[in-house]
Amino acid sequence: MKKIILILCFSFLVVSLQAQEQGEARLMAGGDYRLTIKELGTFIGAEYFFIDKFSLSPTFTVWFPEIGNSLNLNVDLKYYLTEGVSQVYLLAGYSNYWINTQPGDAGLLQTRPGGNFGAGAFIKATEQFGFITEFKMQSQNTRWPVLRVGAVLNLN
Repeated sequence: MKKIILILCFSFLVVSLQAQEQGEARLMAGGDYRLTIKELGTFIGAEYFFIDKFSLSPTFTVWFPEIGNSLNLNVDLKYYLTEGVSQVYLLAGYSNYWINTQPGDAGLLQTRPGGNFGAGAFIKATEQFGFITEFKMQSQNTRWPVLRVGAVLNLN
């Protein structure tokens, strides 16, 4: 089974080549899931390649806690390790987390800045459309691991 998975992963990496070139831009949206506290959120974001293989990606997440409300802003620097149909990348960046633990909108809105790091992959479905998966750790609070899955629209 491990050999089959390795062969499939390798074949995704070498099927076709297309560079992440300077000036490319993408829009993305999808869902986030905090693994330790089992909390769902939804995100929107963009990605811009300022030089080949390097991009800046700001994203904004709205979380849906049982009580109160919380928001998250990430600005990540991504470095793409591979090209082609499956584009694997490493990321590191700044994260700001706003939380209100009171029911409704009343209460004190706390802000918690920090960093995050992780890895992900962009999987190209067509020339204009693809999917992303990401796993990252955020340094705020208890170093929450976050799993992200979303859809991507290429603007170029």
